[in-house]
Amino acid sequence: MLKKISGTFAIVTAFLLLSSVLEAQDQSSSGTSSPYSRYGIGTLNGYSLGRSAAMGGIGIGTRYGFQINSGNPASYTAIDTMTFLMEFGVKSKHTIYEAGDKKNGSNDVNFNYLAFSFPLKKWWATAFGIIPLSDKGYNITAAADSTNGFSSTSIYGTGTLSKAFIGNAFKIGKNLSVGVNAWYLFGTLSDTYYLYFPYDAAAYDYLLEKKFTVHNFGVTAGMQYTWKTKNKNSWTLGAVFEPKQNMSSKYVILEERALFRNSTSVASIIDTISNIQSTNNGLRLPLSFGAGFSYSFKNKIIFGADVYHQKWSEASFLGGTQYLTNSTRYSSGLEITPDEFSIRNYWSRAQYRVGCFYDNSYLTINGEQIKGYGVTFGLGLPFSRALSSLNLSAELGRMGSTQNNLIRESYAKFTLHLLLHDRWFIKRKFD
Repeated sequence: MLKKISGTFAIVTAFLLLSSVLEAQDQSSSGTSSPYSRYGIGTLNGYSLGRSAAMGGIGIGTRYGFQINSGNPASYTAIDTMTFLMEFGVKSKHTIYEAGDKKNGSNDVNFNYLAFSFPLKKWWATAFGIIPLSDKGYNITAAADSTNGFSSTSIYGTGTLSKAFIGNAFKIGKNLSVGVNAWYLFGTLSDTYYLYFPYDAAAYDYLLEKKFTVHNFGVTAGMQYTWKTKNKNSWTLGAVFEPKQNMSSKYVILEERALFRNSTSVASIIDTISNIQSTNNGLRLPLSFGAGFSYSFKNKIIFGADVYHQKWSEASFLGGTQYLTNSTRYSSGLEITPDEFSIRNYWSRAQYRVGCFYDNSYLTINGEQIKGYGVTFGLGLPFSRALSSLNLSAELGRMGSTQNNLIRESYAKFTLHLLLHDRWFIKRKFD
């Protein structure tokens, strides 16, 4: 068992874990400004961590000895038997929104995820952490002339749904690994619609608020089969499966109108139109499954691809299926390491990555399914005399269109992933 951990490592670990929990539980936090996050449970986050973000987001068919891959829990058995890993990420996204002849922009910076992994036996490994499932973070305002004079409409939403997970993977025989992530989904999503008439004291303002909170458990299962060829290259085939799951939740829908809502001299007159509170199953997550593969050539080149499908047409949010449709994501990626054992040339030990993806999202708006595509690239920078590394990645993509009164998003996303490696389970002669 581990006898000693450096004080710096322990402090950093505790600080990051605390920051992650607080960020995930903060109801006002959000990792997006997309107008499309208004629909359903918001903008969905991918399943890839670390190096995979620069390889198109693949993860179902990849195995890394010094990287955490929550995209397939079966991959945890790839970790060396004396290795402890901690990984966290921070992301920054700059987006340009286009609708007709109008353009607008936003910048979002947010903590992304925190994960740990280590082996328990030669055939058994575990991982745990916190990763985001979805984000809401939109703010839309409009002004117009009406029968009651000038009116202003404000539509905004915020919130994050996060997964706290613990996974276990087991190696069966020489080539097969199976794993399962048990996770706890939690967080709050809020949507507000506010219509008011600032210059007409006799006109009623209108307010509609929806607040959804979820706390419930679920599971994701995975398997990987890997083998080496005669020339010591290797193949890995992987698959993941997540059953349809009802999430226990609480939601409040408040609808009211009022006179003098913004007045400081006259008391407001409130007329509550409806006040609905329910603890029923307000969210049903879809049946999800995917498959992927990777090929490693002489420990210098890794190529892989994934396909991931979710049956959102059979899911529901707040009792409805409006806007929800089946989604499929296709992704592929490539990594090149010129010489991982090079002593004289640091850049020969660096990892160079590139990838691409195409995404049919889970939303259909104005009769059109929202689609996205993009390219990714990045670097893996190893620390000197250590197995820790800094992974940098960039994603250039586009989502939606300007047809059918929709919005097109063109964005550049940058992520920083820090992987800290430590040796555990070593019997030391000196303490």
